[in-house]
Amino acid sequence: MNYKKSIMEKLKILLVFVFTLIFSINIHSQKISFDRIEKNNIRHIGAEKLELKIDRATYDFSLTVFSGFNSKDYCLLISSLWKIEDNCVVMLKLGNEEIVKLVANNVNVGKLDYPTYNPIIGGSSISGIMSTQKVDYYVSIYSLDDDLLNKIEEYGIIKIRVAFFNKYYEKNWYTDKLGKFIKKSHKKLEEELKKPHALTKSIETGF
Repeated sequence: MNYKKSIMEKLKILLVFVFTLIFSINIHSQKISFDRIEKNNIRHIGAEKLELKIDRATYDFSLTVFSGFNSKDYCLLISSLWKIEDNCVVMLKLGNEEIVKLVANNVNVGKLDYPTYNPIIGGSSISGIMSTQKVDYYVSIYSLDDDLLNKIEEYGIIKIRVAFFNKYYEKNWYTDKLGKFIKKSHKKLEEELKKPHALTKSIETGF
């Protein structure tokens, strides 16, 4: 009787572990942010972003791919509300101690709605009004060739340094986080490339 009870308890533990693992995989599974056709029939696919705090600044990292008839180019996108200058330099230290220098190919500046709080002065209680204001949002693009992409996936990234005017922000990792994220994004983008692009249909089609 005790033997059967012991087996049942082990099965329950195993089931809890399996469900926990499945739930964990679903939470951390990578997603595609967009899949569109650009000029010259170039397919552009982007994976979801990862937000990281580097010193005082916060940056969004994402991997994107431009795929043509006989070409496939991967790029790392680094975005932030903190100003990113043209030709911004990003230094990476890989797990094998190799140092990589990336220079932004392009920096785009867009507008983003950012929440603000405006306190009401002179009232009987502390109160205010929540609103939004337009702020600059910078997106910088860095090319990753196959060799570098493979090294990042093999060794991971243990340190990053992002130029900010005449100084920089940097962060060290005891365990690789950014490299694993890039590896997962790369795998997801490759899976998406194998699927046909779902072309947007015109509202007039077949009406």
